[in-house]
Amino acid sequence: MSRRSLFLIAATLVLLHFTIIVFMLSPLHGSRRTFYTSGYHRYSMRGGPSVAWCKDLHFKPPGPVVALISHPGSGNTWLRYLLQQVTGIMTGSIYMDYGLRTHGFPAENVTDGTVLVVKTHEAPPMDPDKFQAAVLLIRHPKDAILAEYNRLHKGHIGTAPKSAFKKKSHEHRTTDWAKFVSYQLTAWESLHDLWLTRFPGRILVVLYETLVRDTGPSLQRILDFLNHTVTKDDISCALANREGIYRRRKKLQDFDPFTADMYQALDRAHGRVRDLVANYSRKHNLTHTRLENVAPLK
Repeated sequence: MSRRSLFLIAATLVLLHFTIIVFMLSPLHGSRRTFYTSGYHRYSMRGGPSVAWCKDLHFKPPGPVVALISHPGSGNTWLRYLLQQVTGIMTGSIYMDYGLRTHGFPAENVTDGTVLVVKTHEAPPMDPDKFQAAVLLIRHPKDAILAEYNRLHKGHIGTAPKSAFKKKSHEHRTTDWAKFVSYQLTAWESLHDLWLTRFPGRILVVLYETLVRDTGPSLQRILDFLNHTVTKDDISCALANREGIYRRRKKLQDFDPFTADMYQALDRAHGRVRDLVANYSRKHNLTHTRLENVAPLK
């Protein structure tokens, strides 16, 4: 093959590479102020279901920066979707998930006060002025860890196959799943401990299980905390489109991946975080938010 042919092939590959990058980084429509047309716009995810947006998605005037904290697998993306539905204001993130940016969350990697909340799975930042307040979304560790394992294997809405829970690494006798549960449970407890004991700003605790069961009142409580007013019609529209495209559908499994020892560890960690929430509520004279034991010991 001639040098000219090799050069043309290389140039084509480089051009294709940068075209893909530009496409992934580009917002879906329009300018920075509005990314979607008005009037209950339906946005279709390429090769997937469509999203019916209740309002234009836009940035808000600069204001306080509010963190939306959760352990991975706790419904952070779904809550962001609900908040965008009910307010029309984009939500940001400390991460850059290209799939989310091009499919419903154009403010990925925006971390200033022009977004309603900023997604994070990290401990409180060293800079005390980074966030002025925080919404802490807590899901039972059993469900959060399983959801994150599913995401790692099959994306935002897929489910890991049975074989993924039984695979063993060459270096260890235990399964990858068992190691994952042990590590993630420690991280789950540590994240909530650090935010509830070290963050100097206001924190609103939201339970995922309550958000699922009582979505309307939960959204209103969050909006009150954010000092953002919406109408009853706004709430109704968000509830009519509550599922979105990034909420994993429950899939019945013919086996339980959690062992008896895992359930005991989950219960102990869940109890300690429940006590942390109660202590935080007492310290700040708040109405106690009760963490439900949705996965009792077997």
